[in-house]
Amino acid sequence: MTFRFLAAVMGASVVLEKTGRFYLRVPGQGTMEMPLVAEGLRKLAMVARLIATGSLLGNGYLFWDEPETNLNPRLVRLVAETIFRLCKNGIQVFVATHSLFLLREFEILSSQKDFQRIDQRYFAMGMTDDGVAIQQGRSVEDVGPLAVLDEELLQSGRFLQEA
Repeated sequence: MTFRFLAAVMGASVVLEKTGRFYLRVPGQGTMEMPLVAEGLRKLAMVARLIATGSLLGNGYLFWDEPETNLNPRLVRLVAETIFRLCKNGIQVFVATHSLFLLREFEILSSQKDFQRIDQRYFAMGMTDDGVAIQQGRSVEDVGPLAVLDEELLQSGRFLQEA
């Protein structure tokens, strides 16, 4: 189940005290109030809490804006897998991201046997002389040039010029 997977990823459990305050309980480290927890882990903890309370049920939906933000890069792959596991359990997930790393993880996961049946749509928006243009497709390659990829290539070029 996605909840157990998410708890294992975080290495912690989300606790709601009688006072109504949320805590993250980390074995061997103690219990921390959510405002003291790193924002990336707080996002994961909130998703775990939504699952635990039954707020995220099959045929439900989750809008997640930039799930990779403020997250240790080592956890981005696990966030992508969490998103795919939610989808596999009947939850429709909408993700907004500027992360090429996260998009690549989605592409890698979509080729794995466990996740091949997950229906995906990718959307890209860009400015044109006529306003905002929207492209859509079933893979990242279907949505034309990605600003995030262009910027990474430009940055790599600047880095190589300095070396």
